Amino acid sequence: MKQHSAILVLFLLVALPAFAQRPAIVPAPTPAPTDSTRQLQSATDTIPAAVQRNGIRVGSSVLTPEGDSASLATDTTEVTASQEAKIRKIIPRKATMRSLILPGLGQAYNRQYYKIPFIYAGFGVMGYLFLRYRNLANQAEEGYRLLKYGRPNGTNTPDPVTSVVIGSQIITTQTGAKSGYDLYRSYRDLNILLSLALWGVNIVEANVAAHLKTFDLSDDISMRIEPRALPMPGAGLVPGVRIAFTFK
Repeated sequence: MKQHSAILVLFLLVALPAFAQRPAIVPAPTPAPTDSTRQLQSATDTIPAAVQRNGIRVGSSVLTPEGDSASLATDTTEVTASQEAKIRKIIPRKATMRSLILPGLGQAYNRQYYKIPFIYAGFGVMGYLFLRYRNLANQAEEGYRLLKYGRPNGTNTPDPVTSVVIGSQIITTQTGAKSGYDLYRSYRDLNILLSLALWGVNIVEANVAAHLKTFDLSDDISMRIEPRALPMPGAGLVPGVRIAFTFK
């Protein structure tokens, strides 16, 4: 009996450590220290050489690194040297002064000859209306004078006038003749103001067109897309894209 008890106690002493409760969480090993400065300096090394040279393809577009403008050539309008020289010769101030001196001259300086007929067509319409309303105003003024004072006949008593014709209208009263004169005179003056306004529009248009012709469309004003390695908290360096806008 004592022998069996001794064997049981020996078995318990050996088996109990195997059934002991293990910790639920095993602590992670401490990471080795890293040099963050060295990691940032090697940012460009994380981008493959093929990507640095040829860019990143996204769909049908290729994102090229800085300095590689070969794939951007199709996005810009190519201008020959002679066209560039002609554009650079245009000075907005000269176009403005020429249009101020003579309408349409600034448009000719900008080599936009097709605009000149429209300018002179506007002046032609306003000139026609000015002459028409001026004649009607003169007729109304003369009719008012005849209705009020009569028609001179070489004597001290002029012949009375009961009606006058102004344009296609028959006027029988002094009030009607006076109203017609005021109306036609206002139309005449309005055409003068519109002609001056058209002259001013001609000057402004020549100036704006000259500025647009000399607007810089070179690669200096552009959007550049290039690959970059971006530092992310907790993830280190991850591939990314950098977009740079250049303004003047």
